[in-house]
Amino acid sequence: MISKYFKGKILVVIDAANLESSVKSLGWWIDYLKLRDLFKNESLVEIRDYCVRHNTDNQDKFFSFLKNNGFTLITKPLKIIKPEDISRGDIRKANFDVEIAVDAMEMIDSFDTLVLFSGDSDFDYLLKKLRSQNKSSVVISTKYHISKELIESSDKYIDLKRLKHLIERRRQKNSPSFATGS
Repeated sequence: MISKYFKGKILVVIDAANLESSVKSLGWWIDYLKLRDLFKNESLVEIRDYCVRHNTDNQDKFFSFLKNNGFTLITKPLKIIKPEDISRGDIRKANFDVEIAVDAMEMIDSFDTLVLFSGDSDFDYLLKKLRSQNKSSVVISTKYHISKELIESSDKYIDLKRLKHLIERRRQKNSPSFATGS
């Protein structure tokens, strides 16, 4: 179904926080084995998953599950910023925009199509740079989590809802989610 939008070798990049937020708003969860299998018959270079590390047993098990099933994990701890005005509460950050962009540019010679699971407008510049290098991009996100800039700068935007029947996690425990780690 979506393979018609890919050319050549494929690099899949998952902005985990963005993806999990998108599917949570839709009321379902990702089955990461099914997601991986979307690219099974393609010329897959790598599936890279960028995710905050909480150092919990559940998350460690989930990370082991992903690694054992062909995902490359790029993690970092959650950064908690205490504002001067304590009534505002803590600010939690773990953006991977820079890591994703730098890794994609470092790997540019190894792929022809970047598949980006994110709707973050910060990736607009990356997609434009990739296009200038004759690379194509497919962006997968949801209607309310996708920036208009990404839709315009990608070669193809696919609404995640169109993939639900292919990648939805049923109430089984064979493929846990990032959000719950179970």
